[in-house]
Amino acid sequence: MPDSSHTSPEKPQLARALEKNDAVQDAVERSAQELFVINNVLEKEIPASVKTGDVATALVRTAELENKIQESAEELAHVNELLQKEISERAEVEQKLHTAETKIAKNSKAGGH
Repeated sequence: MPDSSHTSPEKPQLARALEKNDAVQDAVERSAQELFVINNVLEKEIPASVKTGDVATALVRTAELENKIQESAEELAHVNELLQKEISERAEVEQKLHTAETKIAKNSKAGGH
């Protein structure tokens, strides 16, 4: 009989990884939203005469950073989808394995009597 101890711990590990990724994705998305709000406030409140040199550079960099953070959140969402798919596929394979092991055990008992 195959050792099922290798498959059982992996599913919870994948589920934990998915939960952690979900939490990180939420935090990244919130950070992107906060940075968007901050950048908009700065763009509106800082007079054009001050938006030069380092201030102008900082405004551009915050907009770029906001985009990078949003892209990271989208990438995490994609990774989460892949993890969820893997979890579902493994659950299906584990169920099929369990069914096959049960049939083999029944056939072994029936043949042995």
